[in-house]
Amino acid sequence: MKRLLAVACLSLAVAGLFARLSAAAFTGSTAIPSNAVTVDALHNYFSVVPAGAVQPGTSTSVASGNVDNLSLDFGTVPSARTFTSVVRITNVSSATRTATLALSNVSQVSSVVFASNGSGSATLGPGASTTVTVTTSSTVAGRGSGSLRLSLSGVSWLYRDYSFHIDEAPEAPTAPTVAQKPAGRLDLSWTASTTVTNLAGYDLYRSSGGAYTKLNATPLTGTTYSDTATIDGTAYTYKLTSVSSGSPLLTSVDSTTVTATADATAPGAPTTVALANGGGNGNVYVNAGNAAGLSISITLPAGSLTTDSVKLTVSNGGNSVITTRAGTSGPGTITVTGLNVAALGDGTLTLSANSTDLAGNVSATTTTTVTKDTVAPGAPTANYTDNNNAADQIAGTAEANASITVTETSPASATYPTTANGSGAYSVLVATVNGSHNTPVSVTYTVTARDAAGNTSGTTTVTSNDTR
Repeated sequence: MKRLLAVACLSLAVAGLFARLSAAAFTGSTAIPSNAVTVDALHNYFSVVPAGAVQPGTSTSVASGNVDNLSLDFGTVPSARTFTSVVRITNVSSATRTATLALSNVSQVSSVVFASNGSGSATLGPGASTTVTVTTSSTVAGRGSGSLRLSLSGVSWLYRDYSFHIDEAPEAPTAPTVAQKPAGRLDLSWTASTTVTNLAGYDLYRSSGGAYTKLNATPLTGTTYSDTATIDGTAYTYKLTSVSSGSPLLTSVDSTTVTATADATAPGAPTTVALANGGGNGNVYVNAGNAAGLSISITLPAGSLTTDSVKLTVSNGGNSVITTRAGTSGPGTITVTGLNVAALGDGTLTLSANSTDLAGNVSATTTTTVTKDTVAPGAPTANYTDNNNAADQIAGTAEANASITVTETSPASATYPTTANGSGAYSVLVATVNGSHNTPVSVTYTVTARDAAGNTSGTTTVTSNDTR
């Protein structure tokens, strides 16, 4: 009997166990509220709605969906910028909550923050809200596809990941600068884009009054370009864009423009170049008196400009002295003064002048030659001859063809010029002094020689007594 009771009790216990397991496994199909299971979700704490930000150049919202299925697509962004009011996040719970944001795998975006505090975490009271601000990168271009996670702080598993897409174009380079060069060439340069990642290079466009034409077949990787396909006198306007590498090809906004005119025409050559303070016979020599302070005049033709640079070169064939001056407006003459050519050896000097315009076009060169002689002749010899009751005589030798100056200093004052012959001999009649043996008259003369270049010798002094 005891054994039968034990078996009966065991059977009842097993039957009860199966009954409890069956109820727990199929709670969803029972009508017992106390056995219902509730799964927590982010929408129990926050709502998320688009807040007005649109894709650049369109009216298409960057955000669509809600807290459970939000999607973010910023389209093509032609330059780095900040998108405000991307979405609005509101605390829909009855307690203060903290929301956090985390962006993954989108290097084209530099920051995603809450507008309320500028950080990736915002604490909101019941019913409070804030918008989200997205700032794109000025250093990374290309396509970015990743996710933005919105989380309830403190609960690691309570979050939503939202798809995030952007095509960020590189930053435009700064406005190009352009310089005129010879033969109509125009040289451009620009400052590199701030984009350093996914930058293929630059496209350069040119217009001469009509549509722009791209000058390069493949992106330019440097920051300079020489445009040689120009027409003299034509004004050209240039602009640049930056282009990304990879796919899709993304192009920046245009740089500002710059304009320059091609110049392939050289200025007219100077008409003349000549000594302005030459010495010696004919005032055409460089001598000891002017070699350290030479003046040279350059005559310029019609068409000359004050922006032209006039180059003067004085050369002895081995060494040169070079200087430049501004041109004249139209025909005119400029004079270079104080030019020191003392270091150039004696002999033939060549004076050369040409003009260069702003573009670097150089005129033909006008030249002339002059003689440099800075060596003075030796002091002449001099002898006094007392002629009886007639003009006395000074005679001697000096450098061939030298100009001789005989000066009476006593008993009177007078000057008697003459010229030495090709052999250097000279003779000149001077004052008539009627002295006697009993009453001689002392006479004094100085004699100098000057060569053709204008250099003057030392002085020879002759003193004698006139007795006849």
